[in-house]
Amino acid sequence: MKKECVQILLTLFIFVPAFVGFWVWWSSCRSRLTYDLTDYHVLITGGSSGIGLSLAKLFYQSGATVTIVARDKEKLKQAKETLCRSDGDASRVYTLPLDLRSSYYVLSKELESHVTLVGHVDIMVHCAGYAVARTLMDTTPEEIEGLMRTNYLGGVNVAKILLPYMLTTNKHSPRDRRLAFVSSQAAQVGVYGYAAYSGSKYALRGFSEVLRMELEHTGPLVTTAFPPDTDTPGFAAENVGKPSITHQLSSAGGLASPDGVAASIFLDVIEGKAISTCGLEGALLSWATAGIFPPVSAYGGNWNVLRYLVGAIAEMLAAGPIRAIGIVYAAWMRYIVSKYVKLGKQS
Repeated sequence: MKKECVQILLTLFIFVPAFVGFWVWWSSCRSRLTYDLTDYHVLITGGSSGIGLSLAKLFYQSGATVTIVARDKEKLKQAKETLCRSDGDASRVYTLPLDLRSSYYVLSKELESHVTLVGHVDIMVHCAGYAVARTLMDTTPEEIEGLMRTNYLGGVNVAKILLPYMLTTNKHSPRDRRLAFVSSQAAQVGVYGYAAYSGSKYALRGFSEVLRMELEHTGPLVTTAFPPDTDTPGFAAENVGKPSITHQLSSAGGLASPDGVAASIFLDVIEGKAISTCGLEGALLSWATAGIFPPVSAYGGNWNVLRYLVGAIAEMLAAGPIRAIGIVYAAWMRYIVSKYVKLGKQS
């Protein structure tokens, strides 16, 4: 017993600080990387605001031709003006007004016409989505269906339509192409008040992980992103009517900036990483919820045996302490819920 305690303490006081230091150094190095995406066509759903617009800026600044997809034509117009503000090259920005809740066949007609006009999509990022923060009893059937149609089926349908084009070789090979799905940390851990929202994001996570396995030997490489709460117009709308319990639980993680989240996703997508996280907390959460998955820290488009082994060893050493933190965090969440329930203030 004494020996086991010593091992745990050594892991906590040696490995964890070393990992944190390495993470800070590695993140600062990655943030200075630049990529030339000239001749790449990038399509981003939900690209008119929030994380999607920040991603569109990064791809545009890297030389790519960018198509932003959203429902609101006025917001699309404003987003295009924002993108072109830096160098005024409007020829590399396209807008496509689409409601992702539409049927597969409606979406197929519009997207195929757009591909014929602009060219094959080389990188697709499904960023469209929204949250309804309610208990299941307070969520309407229409809200549940809307979440599934936008957050989950919207991404599935767009990927299904574009994938045949992405599997062909013209300017770029399938291996050089990318598919990315922006899920949520609510698809890694269940939080009170997100029953319908988490369900749609967990579904997207499962789809994305399986698609990664189906395509990883041929391409395009598939990335699943797990952003935290982010300061976007969508998050502001989500807060209207959010239960008090959910407010307190979700506020513990703080609020990220859309530009910071987009920067992490951008690099991870380009590098072909299977999982994209934001910050140290996001990385640790992905390790804690990896399940039957290759080493999260090493599983990318350019991984090799040495990197794989180092990642596996690091995650195994950290598994115990991370699990301990997870148990404490789970107990804290349930304490908060029980406190509100006793006071009769669930809503």
